Amino acid sequence: MIIDGKNVIAFFDLDHTLLDGSNGSLYARAMVRRGYMKPMGLFWVAWYSILYRLNRLPRREVYRKILDMMGQYPVLKMIELMDKGFEEAVMPRLYQGGVDLIRSHKEKGQRTVVATAAGEYIAERVRAQLEADDVIATPIPVKGGRITGELEGPTAFMEGKLEMAVEYAAAHGADLSDCYFYSDSASDLPLLEAVGHPVMVNPQVKLRRAAWKRGWPVLRFREYARFEVVRRPERLMTPEMDHFTRMYEASLADS
Repeated sequence: MIIDGKNVIAFFDLDHTLLDGSNGSLYARAMVRRGYMKPMGLFWVAWYSILYRLNRLPRREVYRKILDMMGQYPVLKMIELMDKGFEEAVMPRLYQGGVDLIRSHKEKGQRTVVATAAGEYIAERVRAQLEADDVIATPIPVKGGRITGELEGPTAFMEGKLEMAVEYAAAHGADLSDCYFYSDSASDLPLLEAVGHPVMVNPQVKLRRAAWKRGWPVLRFREYARFEVVRRPERLMTPEMDHFTRMYEASLADS
């Protein structure tokens, strides 16, 4: 929306903000159930979650480890797994409050963006389901029909998320000082401090203290959304992932 000649964007974190829980933990459990990950993998996911909450997660190293593990299987098989994991484990835990907020911003003519450290396929499924306008997420590199850990450019985490948001706002003629960002995590402080309208959602203890000191508003989401329609992805950031996603969508249409 253009207010007094200014474009406005509302950014939304995913884990513990739009979603009750961590998408990584939910997907790890799905992978263990389907035999794509050994049960010991859940230990590492739990350890990574602790480091994440302490803002000590070596994010790029973790991305490479997870992507390399996913690369053991053809990318179409991993898309199928992520797809089923989303509908079985992630979609039922999306908050109604997030649905309402995205709808409210859109009704005002403001652009809505899911800004998450998650991979682009998961982010796009959330975007489509919540009917947000766009995503900022970590690209999934694909090489030779398999996902690879050869990351290029920033990941959508901490300063990387801020960098991507700055570029996104500039591309859409917006200034971050006019924008909103909803998040639960202290790892998002770089972007929270950059926008003009930071909002805490189910915040961590450290972020609650930061919000109290700065006078930032705090929201509590508890109720899950009850979707009557399952919405499908429309596009992916990475051309290779977009290509394989379209192949997967075509296979669903033919079945």
